[in-house]
Amino acid sequence: MKIKDLEYYQKLIQEKNFSKVAADFKVSQPTITMSIKRLESDFATTFFIRDHAHKELHVTPAGQQFANHVNVILNELTIARQEIDRTKSTRIRFGLPPIIGNYYFPPLTPMLMRANLMPLLDTFEHGSRELLKML
Repeated sequence: MKIKDLEYYQKLIQEKNFSKVAADFKVSQPTITMSIKRLESDFATTFFIRDHAHKELHVTPAGQQFANHVNVILNELTIARQEIDRTKSTRIRFGLPPIIGNYYFPPLTPMLMRANLMPLLDTFEHGSRELLKML
């Protein structure tokens, strides 16, 4: 199973049209068809019923159930990519509400300076509510 297959599947659930999905991804329509067949083969079921006479595509109950899982999987992959990208950053984002910035943080700065961490800090001084929104 390929991630691209899941992306095609998710788009096909939305569009219900193989040609539109192919155009959106700038691939051929047979590419989408083979991708869906691969998924259906992997799960030994049919996800779509193709009504060629009316040019309609219907999602089976198994197809809808799988769509729910695909949405979660692709969302988790997006989050994982974002989190991994953040780990590559050499900057530390640090929120300082007034009480912490005025009373608790100043005594820690000498230790942070000795550890050469101060230049890496991006501080944001706002109230707790605003900092929470920024998260």
